[in-house]
Amino acid sequence: MEKLDILDIKKAYLVGIKGVGMTALARILKGLNIKVVGSDTKDKFFTDEVLKKQKIKFYEGFSHSNLKKELPVDIVISSVAYLSQNSPYNPEIEFARKISLPLMTYPEALGNIFNQSFGIAICGSHGKSSTTAVLGKIFKEANLDPTVLVGSEIIEWKSNSLISKSFKKKLLFLKENEDKLNNLNWIKKNLINLPIFIIEADEYKEAFLNYYPRIIILTNIDYDHPDYFKTEKEYKQSFKKFFKQLKEPKILITKKNRILNLKPFPFPFKGKHWQENLSLVYSLIKILGIKEKHFLKSISTYKGIKRRFEIIKQKNEIVLIDDYAHHPTEVFAYYKSLKNHFSDYKIFFIFQPHTFTRTHFLFNEFLKTFKKIKNDKKITFIIFKTFPSAREKETILKIKNLKTDKLLAKKLNTYFFEKEKDLIDFLNKNLLPKTVITTVGAGDVYKILENINF
Repeated sequence: MEKLDILDIKKAYLVGIKGVGMTALARILKGLNIKVVGSDTKDKFFTDEVLKKQKIKFYEGFSHSNLKKELPVDIVISSVAYLSQNSPYNPEIEFARKISLPLMTYPEALGNIFNQSFGIAICGSHGKSSTTAVLGKIFKEANLDPTVLVGSEIIEWKSNSLISKSFKKKLLFLKENEDKLNNLNWIKKNLINLPIFIIEADEYKEAFLNYYPRIIILTNIDYDHPDYFKTEKEYKQSFKKFFKQLKEPKILITKKNRILNLKPFPFPFKGKHWQENLSLVYSLIKILGIKEKHFLKSISTYKGIKRRFEIIKQKNEIVLIDDYAHHPTEVFAYYKSLKNHFSDYKIFFIFQPHTFTRTHFLFNEFLKTFKKIKNDKKITFIIFKTFPSAREKETILKIKNLKTDKLLAKKLNTYFFEKEKDLIDFLNKNLLPKTVITTVGAGDVYKILENINF
């Protein structure tokens, strides 16, 4: 399967096509003149409109007859959710196996394309999505026609991806000039001709080991995903493995070797973590010889991405904000940024734990972080019931004395809500001017904001 050249494929069938990554992959394949069709559940996502706008056909519901109708198909690409060991039964996957169609997971297929490109990967425990979006915006502003893939919807693109207009032509150019990629001066002169592919590289289940980038930006390493990585050492080791996969010109940018800027960058979002990640991006544009004016214009007009300090509604000095922070370090960085913006506001800070395993294994870190936040007299700290993950069921059964969301609330002596309606009623009763209500977490807690009345 590794020998398969994506450029030779004529038709691909994508199972789970509505996933943000899968939708972007569908667009990339289409841009390579490959016929794309797929399937997913009947649930509605922002990607439904993206696919329709791109005129990419998809079936709602999984059935072997969907795939049968679309034959001949060169390859079936599936979301990892339907191809891992504990995946639910999927009739399309089974039919593909029965008729011996080549099968690839999403990271494998993406890696197949990415590894033939001039790949730039942004990895790290926190800040990957925003850093990828900012870098993609700069390359677009500099007219370098990049392909960009982010794990969330970028507000100004109304999509999670950008697709190069001449990606296939550029891939062929790179193939012919691969031996020149150890020459940085040659790269600078030919940047506009290279198939630049910027991705957010996810460490979960070591998915990023499918990628062999030319350049890596590391935002930070902070132990996470304890359901997969049993120790912090194991977690850090996976990043080291990834760094070894760098190809020429082998550029690795970290907090240790970035260019330090004495003045704050002109950025719409306040907070030290934003500035640190911008310095990583700044370091890369300096290395590649991209003009500073493109960098400054791009960052000063950056509108953000969905679920990252996203202002949902603002009226009469009442502000509703959602943020995806779900790790103790991210939550505290978000809290500090929030205080920078709304220092004189009363804040209802509603955290929804994401996965039972993360809460259990990082319980003490959460406790320390939340105590600091709760000590702020302008903060009303609330814990909402955990958003579980199907992938952790077996792990939970093995854990003795599971440390839960309720225990966390009890130790903090703070509010805990199990029912959405009770939480919404509580917030609506306590709504006054100069108030921020913020939902925090990687689950579905943001949905409550639709029911706040003002």
